[in-house]
Amino acid sequence: MSLAAVNPLAAQDGARLDFRFEPPNIQIEPICTARPPDEDTIRLWEAWDGGALPDMDSTLIRRDINRLLHLDGVRWYDKSMQMIDRLEARNPSFGGQNALMSRIAAMEVAGRFETLTKAQLVPELAAYGDALSPRARTALARYYRDGIGVPRDEAHSDTLLISAGYAGNADALLTLSGMVLNGTAPQEWDVPLELAVSMAFGSLVGELNPTICDRTARIAREYHSGEIVQKDPQLAHDWFRFTADLGDAYSAWKVVEYHLEAEGFARDNATLLKYLNMASDAGLPYAQIELGRLYEVGALVEPDLDKALSLYEQAASNGERPGLTRVALFLERYALEYPSEQSRRVDALDALTKLQDPPGWAFTRLSELVLETEGRWAGTEHARQLLERAVELGDLDGTISLANLILAQASDPSDFDQAVNLLAKAVSVNGGISPLKTLFSAYTCRAVDAPRLAEAQHWQALEQATATANIDLSAHEVIALSPDNDPLTLAALQSHALYGRPSALASWLKLLEYAGFADAEMQDFWTDYSDRYSLVLNALAKLEFELAENREQRLAAFGLLREEYKRSGPSAALTLAEALLDSRTQIDPTAAAQAQGEAVTLLTEIAKLGYGKAIQLIAGFAKDDDGRRAVFDTYRDIIEVDGDFSALLFAIPYVTGPDRERMMQRARGIMPCDYKNAMLMAGVTRQVGDRDGTGHWLDVAQTLMEDNTWAITDLAKARYDLEGPSGATLAADMFERSYALGDDTAGRELFELRVSPELATFSPDKAVDLIADAVVTERIPLLAGYLGRYRKADDATQSAIAKTLDIPELYRVAASGGDVYSMRSYGQYLMANATGPADLTSATDWLRQAAEWGDATAMADYGEALAFGIGVPADPVQATVWLERASDGGSHKAGEITRLIRLSRGG
Repeated sequence: MSLAAVNPLAAQDGARLDFRFEPPNIQIEPICTARPPDEDTIRLWEAWDGGALPDMDSTLIRRDINRLLHLDGVRWYDKSMQMIDRLEARNPSFGGQNALMSRIAAMEVAGRFETLTKAQLVPELAAYGDALSPRARTALARYYRDGIGVPRDEAHSDTLLISAGYAGNADALLTLSGMVLNGTAPQEWDVPLELAVSMAFGSLVGELNPTICDRTARIAREYHSGEIVQKDPQLAHDWFRFTADLGDAYSAWKVVEYHLEAEGFARDNATLLKYLNMASDAGLPYAQIELGRLYEVGALVEPDLDKALSLYEQAASNGERPGLTRVALFLERYALEYPSEQSRRVDALDALTKLQDPPGWAFTRLSELVLETEGRWAGTEHARQLLERAVELGDLDGTISLANLILAQASDPSDFDQAVNLLAKAVSVNGGISPLKTLFSAYTCRAVDAPRLAEAQHWQALEQATATANIDLSAHEVIALSPDNDPLTLAALQSHALYGRPSALASWLKLLEYAGFADAEMQDFWTDYSDRYSLVLNALAKLEFELAENREQRLAAFGLLREEYKRSGPSAALTLAEALLDSRTQIDPTAAAQAQGEAVTLLTEIAKLGYGKAIQLIAGFAKDDDGRRAVFDTYRDIIEVDGDFSALLFAIPYVTGPDRERMMQRARGIMPCDYKNAMLMAGVTRQVGDRDGTGHWLDVAQTLMEDNTWAITDLAKARYDLEGPSGATLAADMFERSYALGDDTAGRELFELRVSPELATFSPDKAVDLIADAVVTERIPLLAGYLGRYRKADDATQSAIAKTLDIPELYRVAASGGDVYSMRSYGQYLMANATGPADLTSATDWLRQAAEWGDATAMADYGEALAFGIGVPADPVQATVWLERASDGGSHKAGEITRLIRLSRGG
């Protein structure tokens, strides 16, 4: 017989039979013997010692043999052969053809084809001849067609297959039907296609017995795959549902999958829940996980976290990854709701790490818990062991965490190199973005020889190219954003909010309150989305405080902080304590005292956890250094075990020798790398007398100040303070840069350097330029400051400046601009240089204005003018009033004039 010959029944290649075979419309009850979860089957047969078989039906043992071989034929080969031997000995009806087919199947699945051929098991099966069962003929036909255990013989295979088909074997009928559809059926096969498929499906339904579920599920799979009959999701769903109603949990799960995907028919949530519960109750872990997820998010059912956790733990009871993962992540996400259950989270993570193929992230999460429970310093070695395993398994977060752990205590260049190599690998191999910022920080701040600008700038440029660098906006800048004025920043802020960054989410929520493009639905979405992340309310409260224009608005922000504290505990306690200490939120002394007491309680709570800012605030209540040292003594142990950056900075001045060196190293290793913290490091090194260390950190700070005028001015003052007169030139250059960027404080500092003759920066001409620029730019407060310093300059310097500038006119300009001291100075100038009554009147009026603004010297001069009628009619009574005010303000001159007035009046 030639395969090239075309069977007259052959359909067009690729066509599928349009044939509907629906489940019988009968009243059914669960009858199938449910197949246990694979984990239970594995556990049962792993424990079997190869002796007597368990007391269970032979049919179920055969089912377990087939399932184990399907799961891992190589692993279960030996044990399955033992099971076949024992089953054959126990149940004679299993012997002969059945046992042979089971042994052949085991060898085939295990890939032991040479052993199979040598054992001559397939010829032994073929020797049964006409006594072969239809099932055996079907199996034997495949062996001959594929050359399994015997030479390939397609003609004999066709003969066997046709014989089995005529005998009504469903597998044979479906195989032949598939061959008809593909144009490869034997010519001798003459059963019409629709009849053959109908016979096969009818045979599969057969009688209602405990194995019917395996057969009816086969019909469902045929309509699901569409290999013989046309793909029909509805019919496949109906057959799976029929099979589920007969008691098959796996078919119940298939019904759930159809409704979850809802392709080809209408989704019905009630049906979905019914069969999902059925599959879950039967112990299918993936069904338990899916049902747990619905309870967790409140989809289709009322949210119930306890129920969700219970289901996840049931799924985890088999010790497999999916259920353990759900338990671990659930208890991490809802740590605040389940504070007493965190040991269960540890157990789940520990079990994950002991799997044959453990996930790297489990080691990373365990390391975080170790550092949290043992302390960031005390738990370092334990955490490092876990993180090294996480890195071996390719976990990105673990790689970053290990690098940070090494950086935190890097005592030599090799440690530093190991850390940055890990981070670079996380970027280049794992595609991580977050390590870019850490690499910039490492080269800028945390290296012993920092700042290493070339390397730092390389990684910073990469971070900027990814548009993931943090967006640092003030509250007022946030609410001013719009799609028209800055669409790129707006888009970046939204992206960062989607990443779940608390500050970005808070900024985005605040923007939506003001933005015209945000409707109610959009605002509701983002409000719900922000609830997934901790510390958003904390960040939002900070924005509210920044925007608050009155006490009521500050109290509203204060309420947000209280809400976040209830939700997040210690992580929000510091911000709440700082708000309690903010006098702007208090009115009367009693309320202020109560607020301070509550703040101290909060601070004490988190200081015990090593929160340095809390410790610093507590120390701020101390009256002297002895009191502050007592605070250090109280928290010394926790700082050593778990102290954060601020705690280490607080402690450094109170320790010496190796303890100080270790704390300095730790502070450098974990510091947030920005200008403010570099200056804090400079400050503490200056405090302990480490001049070289101070210079180092000022160099680091200089690389971080960018064009921030406040930072440039602050750094210039710090360098001048450290270096003294020898640093005046460098300080002047920095002040000039900041002044050019618009910082008036830098202008005043620069003017000081220009009018100090003992410094290399002395230059009356440049002082004149500064004064002239203040006039031209109408910066009256700055001009007043210059004039104030001018008055204190020595005579030579004043003379040099006065040769170029009209000093009285400058005083008039400053006085007209509202500067009190210039009012007084200009009045005194007019008084001293008056040429007539009009000059005296004008002089006295300027003195009056300055006096009314509270200047004590002006009060004395104005009182004197009233006493003696200088520029105004004499008025001894008013003169006494102003002179007494001046005397109370510290004016000795006022007291003498008052005494003279009283003497003249006989008092």
